[in-house]
This record gives sequence, structure tokens and C-alpha cells, in this order.
Amino acid sequence: MTRENFTSVNVIVDKSGSMEGLTTDTIGGFNTFVSDQKNVPGDVSFTLCLFNTKYQVVHDSVPLASVPNLTAETYRANGYTALYDALGTTIHNVGAKLAAMPEEERPSKVIFLIITDGDDNSSREYSLDQVRSMVTHQREKYSWEFVFMGANIDAMTAGTSLGVTAANSVSYSASSIGTKSLYGAVSNSLRSYRVSANQQVDFFNQGGGSDPVDLNTPVDLTTAGPVDLNAPAGTSSQPDPTITAQADPVIPNSSGGTFLGSKRLFKTNPRRH
Repeated sequence: MTRENFTSVNVIVDKSGSMEGLTTDTIGGFNTFVSDQKNVPGDVSFTLCLFNTKYQVVHDSVPLASVPNLTAETYRANGYTALYDALGTTIHNVGAKLAAMPEEERPSKVIFLIITDGDDNSSREYSLDQVRSMVTHQREKYSWEFVFMGANIDAMTAGTSLGVTAANSVSYSASSIGTKSLYGAVSNSLRSYRVSANQQVDFFNQGGGSDPVDLNTPVDLTTAGPVDLNAPAGTSSQPDPTITAQADPVIPNSSGGTFLGSKRLFKTNPRRH
């Protein structure tokens, strides 16, 4: 059995030149998100990978409590978009670390949060096909969760091309309100995901995954429950002790995870140990 109340949270954030106008909101939203997650019961192994023309691993599977605020020194938007390299490298690194751990010390949940505003145009280490195979392999075999968030793009098309489910691919408006609200919504939803042992949370409860989201009211981070991007957060799911998460060395050319429910429910299936 893996270690309960222990989640591997892996955040991959675009810092290409087109994100420059949202620098302040991205930094503020990220810092509020991390601060909020530090108040959630349970342990977190936290990874942050920033990317533009190249990728930068800022935090590599470190305790969440040790993560400092993001600053303008760390987050400088410029360059192109090496999304495939950032995602492929992070999946490989996390998979390798978990594979090297005794099963009883591994986190019971693994989730990737991907935030970008455009398509890849500068990756050299990984191709789209490789990344898609890696994502679907980890989702199907080990129930890792992947969430794709795209600013002013067709996130459903972009996310599914990476192997992320359509229901888990969401667009948001590349505006100050849209960025701040996105980070707040993600934080509330991640909080529900972490405290729900059955990994069943209402992550983005909105009508269509490809419509831009631009909220006009702040998200209440004091509400511990799943979030609706257009309404106050709800209540958390009840625990189910049958869920675990594991890892093996990543094979880039593997294939296949499921995301069930018309209300965008994270759902994983119990596995034999």
C-alpha cells in the first residue's frame, strides 16, 4: 500500500514572451495557491517547472512547506514555448523518483497541473507523440491525474492532443481577473482532490471545456470543497481508502486513464497491490 494523505503535486507553468502581460497576476495567483495548499491537511511533494524556449525545474519534488514565493526574478516571461520538453521531463523525473521509492513511502496520489497560453514551438527533447504516450500511460496504469489549462486557446483540442482528457482540459481568459480566478479555482479543486481519498472531486464544473473563463468575482479560498468556476465552492467528497498511486520507469512510447462523469469527476479505479 502507498502512503495515505500524501500527494505529489506537479505544476508546469508557461513563462514564454506572450505571458509577459500577465506576469504580476501569475506570480500573485501562484503564491496564493501555494499558501492555500500549505493549510490543507496532509503532505505534499511539490514540483514546479517553468518553461519558455527551455524548461527550468525550480522545485524538484520538495516538501510543500519549504516552497518560497515566486518572484519576478524567478518568473520572467520571454522566449518561445517548449511545452513538450517541460511536460516530458517532469513526467520522467517524477516517475523515476517514485519508482525508486519503497511502495509504502510513495504518495497515494499524483497530479499534474499544466498552464500555458499557446502551442509548443521550441521543444527539442520530446515530441508530441512521445508526450501523449507518456501522459496516457501514467493515467491508465497508475491513475495519475493531468489537468490542462489554456489561456485564450482551444484547451480541449490542445489538452487532448497531449493525452489529457477533454473534460480535464479547460480554457480561461488571458486577463487579470481570469488568471487570478483560475489559480483560486485550481486551489479549491486541488484541496478537494487531496482530502478526498477516493479521488473523486468536481474539478471544473462548467458547461463546456473549450469556452474561455473570465470570472468577475474572486474565488473564496477559505471554502474547503470542489469549485464551480461560476459559483461558490461546494462540499468535499467523502474518503474511500481503496485508492493508491504508483509509478514505474516511464516508457515514452506506451499508451492509454479514464476520466468519468458529466460533471468532470476525477475518477480512478481500485487496483490490486
